[in-house]
Amino acid sequence: MPSFTARAEFDRLTHVRAHRPGLELWPGALDPESNLFDAPVPPAQAAREHERMTDALAAAGVEVHLLADDLAAAGELDALVAEYVDVPEGVDESQRLSSANQSAKRSGDADAAAATVEFDAREKLELVLSRARLTEANDRTSVELRQPISNTLFQSDTVVVGDEGPVLCEMGEPIRQDELPIVRRAWEGLGAEFTHEMSRPLEGGEFLPADEFALLGVSAEIDGEEEVIRTTYDAGREFLDAGAVGFEEVGLVRAPLAADRRHREKHGIGSRVLHLLGWCNLAAEGLAVTDPELAESAAVDVFRKTSDGYEFDRSTSTLAYLRQRGYDIVEMGPEERWAANFLTVDDGVVVPMHRTDEDGNYDPDLNGTIERLKERGVEVLPDGEGIPEGVLTSGAGGINCMTVPLERR
Repeated sequence: MPSFTARAEFDRLTHVRAHRPGLELWPGALDPESNLFDAPVPPAQAAREHERMTDALAAAGVEVHLLADDLAAAGELDALVAEYVDVPEGVDESQRLSSANQSAKRSGDADAAAATVEFDAREKLELVLSRARLTEANDRTSVELRQPISNTLFQSDTVVVGDEGPVLCEMGEPIRQDELPIVRRAWEGLGAEFTHEMSRPLEGGEFLPADEFALLGVSAEIDGEEEVIRTTYDAGREFLDAGAVGFEEVGLVRAPLAADRRHREKHGIGSRVLHLLGWCNLAAEGLAVTDPELAESAAVDVFRKTSDGYEFDRSTSTLAYLRQRGYDIVEMGPEERWAANFLTVDDGVVVPMHRTDEDGNYDPDLNGTIERLKERGVEVLPDGEGIPEGVLTSGAGGINCMTVPLERR
């Protein structure tokens, strides 16, 4: 059983969770913007690319947990089917029921559970996340997907995993709130205990642990006014005041939104500051990947741990703070949107997502960050290239966004 802790992003990743996308992606494929996607994410293509991603992690020695399998192992999946999936009354009662389905039957919710008894874990979770409803009319049936929970693909956002254990987040976007009850069951069903449950908007893609210190991305500040992207400054303070982590120092990093807007206009790419890990990451102890312009523009309020909790110590820029901490900086390519959103699987070993040329091949000229990492001695998996971006990144996230550590050690 994993420890559900992570002290440093560069510690060896032993267990990771991901969610293989399915039917629930259809709204994001047909109506990307209102589902928080950059562009259409076709479900079958996304699933194939996701499998390639998890295969690469498994080949790197990481034990990959799929959300559906964890829910099934925890005995939660059949109950979720009974709760989220609707089928007409009168399902053939002669179908074989599992013990969990028998329990649902006694409570009057057996129809969906009975109808799906032969489905595998992934198929059941697809129906749950799609909130499928089977309807009958004129002796024919239809399946309706009722406000599917489409962003479950991005497992990092719902839980922060730090040195003290997992923290259940509060999602900044209302459309993502429905992920939390399902995620809770997956973690608690495997024996994890949350060290804190956020009441203010904070998402896991903001958290970057580094052994003696950690960084947490929070809202931007423009002309003295707070501009919230996903995580509020007050949520950062709640995180510290609750004792959710025990690092010597924690820096609350203001999102460099104004600099990002200038960058987008100049280079014609999407925002990189939805979360901290969109523009700042650690490839090894002492080696950070970031855009220096963004990091110079991002103010960080540093809080030091005392016997009475975390107290404000100083403010500086994120770039200066990393250098004060002894970090060498690998500069992100200006037109590489997901260059910092790699997954570190060991100290100096990363799995990134790379841009491809017109023929779908790796081109060093398009992936300067990966090439600079290799020059610094970082091992890039697989094959010195990583994996192609494909349609998965059209959901507005990279490989780090799509995974959450269950254990680093």
